[in-house]
Formats: sequence, structure tokens, C-alpha cells
Amino acid sequence: MAGPDWTSGDRQKILVATDLSARSDRALDRAAFLAGRWQVPLVVLNVIETTGVPGQAEPLPSWKQPTDRVNAARKTIAADLGNIAVKTTIIVEEGDPVDAIMRTAEKENCGLIVIGTARNEFLAMLGLGRTVDGLIRHSHVPLLVVKKRARETYRNVVVATDFSESSRHALEAAIRFFPRQPLTVFHAYEPPMSGLMSDPDAYRREYRAVAEQDCAAFLKGTELLKGERQSPHVLIECGPPGQLLREYVNDKAVDLVVLGSHGRSAVFDVLIGSVAKQLLDDLPCDALVIREPRAP
Repeated sequence: MAGPDWTSGDRQKILVATDLSARSDRALDRAAFLAGRWQVPLVVLNVIETTGVPGQAEPLPSWKQPTDRVNAARKTIAADLGNIAVKTTIIVEEGDPVDAIMRTAEKENCGLIVIGTARNEFLAMLGLGRTVDGLIRHSHVPLLVVKKRARETYRNVVVATDFSESSRHALEAAIRFFPRQPLTVFHAYEPPMSGLMSDPDAYRREYRAVAEQDCAAFLKGTELLKGERQSPHVLIECGPPGQLLREYVNDKAVDLVVLGSHGRSAVFDVLIGSVAKQLLDDLPCDALVIREPRAP
């Protein structure tokens, strides 16, 4: 199968970052699945974090030899990949994971970074959670955070939006990644101070009408929806955005949520805010985070 629209130009590779733990297996499987389906090269990166004080390592028993960590990591990755049917590059580096991932993505011309996380796991909060948080803050390459097993292609894709330019960029990126996939545009809102109004119901109806108008203008201004592309399903709901999105993901078996990394409403404050860990805890499915090019 030919690759999707995002593979136009030089950035035609997928980069998957793995720490060789069980929690990274799902990310590696998903990255290999996408690379095979789209027939694009795969870059597998393992970053060995430099810790400890030089010269302070515990002495080894007499029968052991010092471990070549780089060579051991390469062998482990090769074994995990098996006989993958796409061109694969294995890179093992020492240093800071965020810096190494961003540097490798740029050097290898990667158009997607794939990484895993473990929910409610203490080590993930200290290690991989911090890495994901750093990538969301600083990487301009789309970031796919994997939580589910890669049993099949993404079938139920939701784009969470607040009608900002960041949301528009996320929607257009979703269309490029999944040009033939049905999409759902999800928007949730809470009318401010509705309890103080003389007629709260009328006020909420007016607020919804404005949201519907904003949504229509948002979709009309999205260039990639002006061709033969199937129009997305639109869902506009009144209530707490984060809570409603989580409930919709669970109730409708959503397997991927696409988000912009900057926005103007509570969707992004609740799900991303200043800490990526909150996003990963809240969403029970995979998440594709798109950073707007103009974001600082």
C-alpha cells in the first residue's frame, strides 16, 4: 500500500524511540505496523541515559566481562523486530532522550515520532513520561503516543478541536496521515456563568448556536476538506471537555485521538496543559499530538 499524503517530500521515515522495556513493545509494534502498511523506512532509536559518577561503578565478579551496552541494545532491537519487511535503521546513543530523539528525527528526516508509555506506572512517571512531556513541548515532528496493542489499523479516529489554528493544523495533519479514513471532529464547551443568567436554557441554546457557527466556519476554512475528501462526522457537546472526550473514547471504542499542542479552550488545558502526563493518564487510547509550526 502506498504511503499517505504526509510522506510527500523528504520526511518519509518513522522514528520509534524505545527503552527496551515491556512498556515500549507496543510502540515498536505500532511503528513497525505503520511502516509496513505505508511502505516507508523505519528508524529505531534507543537512548542509553548516562547516570552515576565516573569511577564509582560496583566491581564485577571475576567471571563477568564489562557489558557492551550499545551492542547489546542493537541485538535486542534486532530480535524484537524479527523479519520486518521494510528498510530499518537501528541507532543506539548515549545522552538525554529528548535531545537524542529530536536530533535523530531531524538528521534522518522523519515525519513521525512514535513512543510508548505505561499508565499508572511509577517508572514511567520518572522516565518515559518525562520524555513524552519534553517531546510535546519542543518537537515540531508529529508525536504518536502509543498505549494500545497494534492489532489493526486505526479505524475510529477523533480530532479534538477548539476551532483554533492549532486545531486546524491538527485536523489537516490527521487528513494527511489518514486520507481515506473516516474522521470525527469533536468539540465540547462549557457556557461561562450560565447559572447567573435569567434564562439559563436559552443562554445555553444561544451558546450552542455560536459553537455550531464556529464549527461550520472552521471546517469551511480547512483547505484539505475542499476536494473529494469525505466530510468528517461532527460532534458538538455541552459539558466538561476532558471528561466528555474520555467518555466518548470509552463508549465508542475510539482507538486514536488527534490533538493540537496549543489551543484556546479547556480541551487543551485539561488534556495537555503544562504536563504531558495528564494527557497520557486521561486518554485510554493512542494519541497523535500535532505541534503548530508557528508555536514557540
